[in-house]
Amino acid sequence: YANLNESEQAQYEQRLQQSSHKEVIMGPVQQAVEKSMQQGIEQGREEGKQEKAIEIARTLLNKGMDIGEVSEISRLSEQEIRKLSVH
Repeated sequence: YANLNESEQAQYEQRLQQSSHKEVIMGPVQQAVEKSMQQGIEQGREEGKQEKAIEIARTLLNKGMDIGEVSEISRLSEQEIRKLSVH
């Protein structure tokens, strides 16, 4: 910085200010993007758990197990299991 002439110093300071403005603007944007990605990952995990529970419930129903027992094992509601047994 000390080796720069007055014009170069002014340009340098202007660039610093511009990059600071970008950081001020992009910081919250980046945080929002990261939060959205994390929420998407979590939602995907929950959907995967639900799909697995449905798969287990269907298998147990096909083996003739009682809806109450299937509900207890799969942790799906009896109403959800009844919908599965109709399909």
